[in-house]
Amino acid sequence: MERIESFVFDLPNDRLSDTVTSGSLYSSPEKLTEIEVKAKDGKTYTIIGWGNDNQLPYEIKDKVERNSVMMQNKFFNLLTCYGRGLEYMDVATLGDKEPKPTRDKDIRRWLLRSSVKRFFAEQIVDLKYYFFAVAVVILDRQRQTIVKIVHKDACHCRFQKADDRTGRIGHVLFADWKDDNAPDNVEAIPLLDEQDPLGDLMARTGRERDLYNNFTPDRASCCMYAVVCKIPTPGCQYYPIPTYSAVFRDGWYDIYGLLTAAKKAKIKNGQNIRYHVEINLEFWESRARSRGISIGSTAFEDMKTEFIDQLKMYLGGSQNSDKVVWSEFESLIDGKEKHYLKINVVDTSKAGSEYNDDVAEAANVLCYDDNVHPNLAGATPGKSQMNNSGSDKRELFTMKQSLETLPHDMLLTVHHLAICFNGWEDRVEPVIPMIILTTLDKNTDAKQVNMNNNANSDDNGNNQGNQ
Repeated sequence: MERIESFVFDLPNDRLSDTVTSGSLYSSPEKLTEIEVKAKDGKTYTIIGWGNDNQLPYEIKDKVERNSVMMQNKFFNLLTCYGRGLEYMDVATLGDKEPKPTRDKDIRRWLLRSSVKRFFAEQIVDLKYYFFAVAVVILDRQRQTIVKIVHKDACHCRFQKADDRTGRIGHVLFADWKDDNAPDNVEAIPLLDEQDPLGDLMARTGRERDLYNNFTPDRASCCMYAVVCKIPTPGCQYYPIPTYSAVFRDGWYDIYGLLTAAKKAKIKNGQNIRYHVEINLEFWESRARSRGISIGSTAFEDMKTEFIDQLKMYLGGSQNSDKVVWSEFESLIDGKEKHYLKINVVDTSKAGSEYNDDVAEAANVLCYDDNVHPNLAGATPGKSQMNNSGSDKRELFTMKQSLETLPHDMLLTVHHLAICFNGWEDRVEPVIPMIILTTLDKNTDAKQVNMNNNANSDDNGNNQGNQ
């Protein structure tokens, strides 16, 4: 009976590593961690830790950055929420078909000093990642005008423990808490009342008395106040739990990671194992006799190793693509071929393709959690699953834009505060123009609309109000 000895070259040692589950990221809302910190003003504050070890925002950021679908979803949500960017519109033009941005020199200078476009984008990013954003209003020395608004990264913000009597949170503590619950240079910023920031600021600066909410003036040297906008989530007084974070707890985030790791390993293994070489044992015996080498001796094993190394050198590398490897064979009595050396090419064209459907399913779930349709973000591979018509995609995009109303209302809080405090109500109105795709019979493929209720108008320029 013919004996065949087989060799497989360069078998990779990579193995699918263990994946740490993400379900333990969030602690129970009732289990709040209190941490004592000392701020730059010399006072000690008690903050509420964010997550099990006060590192939750950094862990969320890291996990999103490790997932290509979630990372792109967050950017897509930023783009759709940003629209055409925040504009301070001239109140006199709000009834027009196309309202005009303000030309007031003082307001335009104020917008430039506050880098409002960038400020707006930064606020959106935090709102999409953490469901809240922190802004700081800076007053002049007389505390009569807001001269600037600045953004504070939410991942570096912690809330002071609420007052037991009033239930109000007194300060936002800003610092780099990454791997350090006692950082230097902790900045304590007074937090305006979340329900009535304007009334609180008016009372703090002595411009109005407030008897109902017990807002009182504070020291005249305080010229910075924090304003928080939140997307409400049940049972979370301090840090909202984003709805998309369920993907960490229900296992789909880990499933996607396992699938991509398995697919990568399968492709890598297929690329490394390119040839399967079959060598008849009679080949070695014939080769040994021709060289006067005893079978089974050390010289015999060295001969085999030398031949295999030469064969690997000829088969591997792009520089050997035109070389020829020959081998002998003979025909047996029954007509079958008897090979002494046979080289089989391993088919790697479909390595890992068996995971495609599972990866697409996991990507769809990730998109669902981020409120992004996979046909808009391009998360679903394959021609058969990307066959939505142009009308379908246009309607999906329009629906996505319309769902940004809630985030816009939250984000405009600080802008309405600044406009009212500075006395600009009869001069400007903050508006977020959106891009609405149209059909070609409108002689354009897109148009700008204003999502604000008091700025909506039809194609004839008639004000529609609340519809």
